[in-house]
Amino acid sequence: MEGFTRQETLALTQTTSSRLAYLDRTGVIVPQKYGNPKKPTVIYSWEQVLEIRAIANLRKQISLQMVRKLVAFLDEHGLDATLHDKHLVTTPNEVFLVAPDWSNMPQVMKVADRDGDGLGQLMLMVLPPLNTVIQDIWTAAETSQIIDFASFKQRAKTTPAQAG
Repeated sequence: MEGFTRQETLALTQTTSSRLAYLDRTGVIVPQKYGNPKKPTVIYSWEQVLEIRAIANLRKQISLQMVRKLVAFLDEHGLDATLHDKHLVTTPNEVFLVAPDWSNMPQVMKVADRDGDGLGQLMLMVLPPLNTVIQDIWTAAETSQIIDFASFKQRAKTTPAQAG
């Protein structure tokens, strides 16, 4: 098996089953499904596990609906839809993407908002670096009662040493 089962993904990302179902239903993170369509075997790739962990970090500041709008914006504009390397500015109602341009001066683009007209306080949100996300997942795998760590080491695409 190349990826991670639903139970393994829950243990590695420290998220909930309902959160995984929501991410799948809304098209943000869609796992591979095999077998019986009513009760399929669900497999998440290494990259999807990293994204679910990044979304969990985003959720500390913004709603899942705002995360979905952010991913949709990136996809619609042909941008890399991975979230772990993005710099964001948030208000209670809006998300802005700080994107570098060719002159090394960052551009700030509004990428999502929810209904409401209050601007509120701007907050720079810096997601943990990818190597921190990878280390967190490896730690979760090592301490989990569900994860076969020897098997995990073969399936994980990146080790903490490679990410650093």
